[in-house]
Amino acid sequence: MENGILAITFLAGTTIILLFLGAQRLLTQKKEKLKERVAVVAAKEDASTTATKAEKQQLFGLNVGKIVSRLVGPDFMRRQAELLASASVPWKASEFLTMRLAFAATGAAAGLALTERTILVVFTTAIAFWLPVFYVGRRKAKRQSDFDMQLPDALQLIVNSLRAGFSFNKAMEVASQATTPPISTDFASVLREVSLGMSIEDALQSMARRAQSPEFDIVVSAYLIQREVGGNLAVIMEKVADTVRQRLRMRGELSVLTAQGRISGYVVGLLPIAVFGIVIVAAPDYLDPLIKTSMGRGALIFAVFWQMVGVMMIRSITNIKM
Repeated sequence: MENGILAITFLAGTTIILLFLGAQRLLTQKKEKLKERVAVVAAKEDASTTATKAEKQQLFGLNVGKIVSRLVGPDFMRRQAELLASASVPWKASEFLTMRLAFAATGAAAGLALTERTILVVFTTAIAFWLPVFYVGRRKAKRQSDFDMQLPDALQLIVNSLRAGFSFNKAMEVASQATTPPISTDFASVLREVSLGMSIEDALQSMARRAQSPEFDIVVSAYLIQREVGGNLAVIMEKVADTVRQRLRMRGELSVLTAQGRISGYVVGLLPIAVFGIVIVAAPDYLDPLIKTSMGRGALIFAVFWQMVGVMMIRSITNIKM
């Protein structure tokens, strides 16, 4: 009975937090877009900007995000922000971390509702805490794959525009209008940043950080070198486009050759976790020797360690760097 009441309390609190963040996001989304556009110009005029009234009133006076940011540190928040930007998720790092904590509370409530065992509560809490990261990671992988597949055609459009006499900025505008997201939105972001006063070099490097594509890094490097030493930009970009096509073809062939290994890695990593979760719910007493005895806990730690070693070894074999 007590566990049920505690679980209901957790779920109610989590629901309130999620509704709170959703309402705050809807109310401040337009202001954030405007601030992002102004930030490029404002950063050049004065690097030390003061907090606006909207920032002070964020989360209706209860700025959970900033509190969380101070607790985990700036480096962790920077990595979270880069992850969200590379996945095109319109959330701040502090909001994303607060969402993860809310999911963890939901997982804890679900564990308490299912059983009184601490191990299951810890298990469901950990799974729920990492679910948002898994979702963002899948979106990031999908976005990077789409970006890479569109890149050769976008480069060919830029090459054709350059040969027609257009400037590089105008060629990017043509490419942004003739392509589809995500690459069209990235080119549009570069043009918008340039129009607000940022140099084309900085804007392209910012796009490279968002895209996190080795192929686009080659494009940016080629452009920066051409700006320094000169040369026919159309010819250079055409050669880069051919290189990108060959790299994507080789990557596709490697993906086919390593598919079986990747599937084996998923099975090795997920099957024991799934079996453990099913057994602990269906027949919790069956695992008592493994959980309640010192020898069993030692064996469990030993098994988890070698499980992680096996997964990392399979990933190192199948993840071929180009």
